[in-house]
Amino acid sequence: MATQLLAAGTTAADSADVVVAAGTPVTVSLKGWVTDAKVYIYLKDDAAAYNLVGILTAYEPATSITAPGTYRFSRVAGASCGVFSA
Repeated sequence: MATQLLAAGTTAADSADVVVAAGTPVTVSLKGWVTDAKVYIYLKDDAAAYNLVGILTAYEPATSITAPGTYRFSRVAGASCGVFSA
């Protein structure tokens, strides 16, 4: 079942934390995107800091997250897009 992680919009915005459990991969994808859409994927470390681990763009609009952890999706201002998981 698809779940909205970040509503479509054009302003800079962060999703809520998304927890990926061990053995339960999650596919994430852009939605409602335009050519210059960009969303950064961050992984939360043991000191509660977010570390850049990936990016979603019009040229690579989806990825599968297989590593367990707490993730956040951060939209860059200017381009219309959102993020959902499937």
